[in-house]
Amino acid sequence: MLTYEGKVYRPPSEWRSLIVQATVGCSNNTCTFCGMYKEDHFHIKEEKDLFRELEEEAQAFQDYEKIFIADGDALCLSTDRLLRLMTKLKDLFPLCKRIGIYATALDINRKSLEELKKLKEAGLGIVYLGLETGSNELLKKIKKNMEAEDYIKAAAKLHEVGIFQSVTLITGLAGAGKSISYAKETAEVISQMNPEYVSYLTLMLDEGSELLESYKKGEFKPAGPDEALEEIYVFLDHYHGKGPSVFRSNHASNYLSLAGDLPKDVENLKTQIRASIRNEAYKDESFRRL
Repeated sequence: MLTYEGKVYRPPSEWRSLIVQATVGCSNNTCTFCGMYKEDHFHIKEEKDLFRELEEEAQAFQDYEKIFIADGDALCLSTDRLLRLMTKLKDLFPLCKRIGIYATALDINRKSLEELKKLKEAGLGIVYLGLETGSNELLKKIKKNMEAEDYIKAAAKLHEVGIFQSVTLITGLAGAGKSISYAKETAEVISQMNPEYVSYLTLMLDEGSELLESYKKGEFKPAGPDEALEEIYVFLDHYHGKGPSVFRSNHASNYLSLAGDLPKDVENLKTQIRASIRNEAYKDESFRRL
């Protein structure tokens, strides 16, 4: 049976998937807002051991329709190694319809179009990307080690080979009174990326993260519910992508559950935000300028 090291994370949409931990931790692991892999020393699992465990898993249950390759940016693996793993997965789990994986924009851009095509043909159907914000200034502050242009380039490559992309954004990364100003830039980057899926989370101060330590020292003040909703509103107001993109803001961290398709449902989503602001005690004058 499969064994796991440390805490294993997966996207909400992969809740029924077989989670295959091919790497442990995150090779980047510098983001100030993230505490997910801070206790893990990044390393790649031994292929022979992983394959043996997969064979044991298949003897117990074969009928997985989706498989997710973890950890934080498993696409950093060499293409040859990923292809061997994906071939093994398809052989052992013949009902599998889609393989997903976490990745950074740098992981994607290091691979050629030919490599990405081979991964697509081997079963890679979706890549999960944490953009967080479209502002290069803020990306630098949160130590993402990438720029918006890296994500735009990566998105274009994924579109060209037919691999879906699910992009995550986070409200409140700049702190109280500052985060809304970056929403326009985020809308511009997402409009250019035009991902199949885009979702907003709300910043949560993870144990072990730099931002939590900054908060404890009084150096960082989190944005409140009104700012989080206004940030999403400004994003939607400036989004001009062609779509169709499935939009979600219904994570447990979010103050308001939102779901729709972009660009079709932009005005409806904005209306829902306005209604929520009107109905909540935290309504203030800042929102009226929109």
